[in-house]
Amino acid sequence: MTTAVIGATGRVGSQIVRGVLARGDAVTALVRDPGKARSVFGEPGGLHIRPTRLDDPRDLTGALDGIRTVFIAMGSIGIQGVLQRIAINAAAGIGSIQQVTRLSVLNTSADSLGINQRAHYSIDQFAASTAVPYSTIRPAVFSASLLAAAREVRASRTWTGLASSGRMALIDYRDAAEAGLRVLTDPALWDAHHDLTGPAPMSWPEALELLSAELGEPVTFRVAAERQFLERLTGAGVRRGRLSCSSRASGRSSPARTTTPPAPSSRSPAAPHAQSPSSSTPTAQSSADARVSYMSRSAAPRQHRRTNHPPGQAMHQPSSEARGAAAAGC
Repeated sequence: MTTAVIGATGRVGSQIVRGVLARGDAVTALVRDPGKARSVFGEPGGLHIRPTRLDDPRDLTGALDGIRTVFIAMGSIGIQGVLQRIAINAAAGIGSIQQVTRLSVLNTSADSLGINQRAHYSIDQFAASTAVPYSTIRPAVFSASLLAAAREVRASRTWTGLASSGRMALIDYRDAAEAGLRVLTDPALWDAHHDLTGPAPMSWPEALELLSAELGEPVTFRVAAERQFLERLTGAGVRRGRLSCSSRASGRSSPARTTTPPAPSSRSPAAPHAQSPSSSTPTAQSSADARVSYMSRSAAPRQHRRTNHPPGQAMHQPSSEARGAAAAGC
C-alpha cells in the first residue's frame, strides 16, 4: 500500500511527495494536469502520477483504492473547500485508508475573524461527521507569504498594513511540510491536531528590522486606515466579502494544552525558543511520541503543539487572497 497526495504540485504538497519518496515509499499524486506534475517531479521511481477528477467521487474512489495514507494540501475557501470535502468523504468509505492528514491553519474556530480559519474549522467538522481516521497540521502564516509585499518594498522601501503591534510566529513552509511528513508517517501522531509556529512571535515592524538588516537599508512600516487598506485590496482585484481584516491582531495561539519542543537543527544555529506552557494532560506524559523535529531555517527551532482532543471532537492551505491579506497585516 502507498500514500496518496492531493494538491501534490503545491508548495507543501510537493515537499510531502519528495519526502515520502526519499523514505523509499511509493506515492500516488492525484492531479488535474499530469504534464505539470511531470515538470515538477520528473519521473522518479516510486511515483505514480494519476490524472484524477476531484469533483467525481467515483474517480476519487478508484484513485484511492488500496491507499494506506492520504495527505491533502488545498485551499479551504470556495471550490477547493468543496473538493476537500469530497475527498474526505471518499476516503471515509475506503477500508485500506488508515489516516488522512490535512494541511490546515493555526487558530481555526467557528467565530474566528479570519475567513480561512472559519473555513478550515468547517472542514474539520465535516471530517468528524464522516468518522474518517484524521489528523491535521495547523501552521501559522508562511514566511513566504511576505513576498506579497515585495513590489511595494522594492519601489518605496515601505510596507503598508493594519496591524503594527500584533505579533505572529511566521513559519517556513518547508518546516511545515517536514512536520506534515512526520505526522503522516508516524502512527503515534495520528488522530490529533498539531499546531505549528515559527521560532518566536514578532510584529511586522520587527520583521522589517530583520529585512532591513538583510537589505542593508531601512524598510519602514506604514499604518493604513482600514478603509484605505480595503480600497487598496479591492483595487488590486480582491473581491469585497472575500477578506476579513482586523487591527486587533495578537500573538495568541489556539488553546493547545501540550507542547513538545523540537530538537535544534544542525543546519542553522540553535537559540533559545519561546517558553512552552507546562502540560497538564495525559498526552504530554508520552511526549516522546508527540515530538516532531524540524529542520529550522531561521535562528531558532520551531515550536510544535499537540492539542489535547482528538479530531473527532468539536474544536474551537490558504487562498492567494488570504495569504496577501496576512502578509499585509490582516
